[in-house]
Amino acid sequence: MNAIQALNDQIDTLLPRWKGVAITAEAELEAEENTEDENAMPWANIKFSAFLEKPIGKQPTIGSDKYAAWESVGIAVGQGMPLTDLAKYKYHIDLGGGGGTTWSGTIEKLAMPGLLFHHMTPTKDYIHDHLKPWKHYIPVNAHLSDLKQKFDWSESHPQQAKRISDAGTTFMRELGTPEGFGKIFDLDFVEPIQRVIDAYQPVAEGMTWRDVLSSMGAENRMIEVMECTGTSYNYNSCQMIGGEDVERFQSNGYYEEVE
Repeated sequence: MNAIQALNDQIDTLLPRWKGVAITAEAELEAEENTEDENAMPWANIKFSAFLEKPIGKQPTIGSDKYAAWESVGIAVGQGMPLTDLAKYKYHIDLGGGGGTTWSGTIEKLAMPGLLFHHMTPTKDYIHDHLKPWKHYIPVNAHLSDLKQKFDWSESHPQQAKRISDAGTTFMRELGTPEGFGKIFDLDFVEPIQRVIDAYQPVAEGMTWRDVLSSMGAENRMIEVMECTGTSYNYNSCQMIGGEDVERFQSNGYYEEVE
């Protein structure tokens, strides 16, 4: 109980995955205190099943020294499960980590029969732009403050929830085909690169990149900051360029013209 209170006291400062742990601890406590239904299950089960320990790799949290204190109070750690078992669940959640929500985790859960609660974060992979909230998944805000509300909505609207789940699975079936992935590859890679190629304009023979910048006139917002030989893969091949413009850039973080 004290551990749950400690988590709740710090809820605003917790990372998303730890917010999920706090939500789960509350859900488990509510289920235990449910006197009307002895078989009541917690509505959320968001825990750490593994952690990355360099240079060994992923290690289970259960039985580890790192999570021993949490395991002793029955919070935060849980048993991992294969995808075949995960696919049996009615709902799934996709939480942001160090680099946002991982594309691999998103597509794995989308392909399952369950409904995906997708964590909306500023960092995302290109695949997320092809997914639509309330069509392929249920959006959950970055603070997880609306997760219980979205869960209750899904429970009270089973037909709509199933349509969203089915749409996510259908999307993944198409993406898993050469034709489906080919469409997305063309949209996100081939077409943008083609626009860059088409916009390229060769400069006159003998003209250097410095000449190009000078020819752009007063509207040019670029200055030379670093010069690299390109002969080595380390920082020793590069050196900073001096000058007042560069000094202002280094101190201000942006280019500032002198009137």
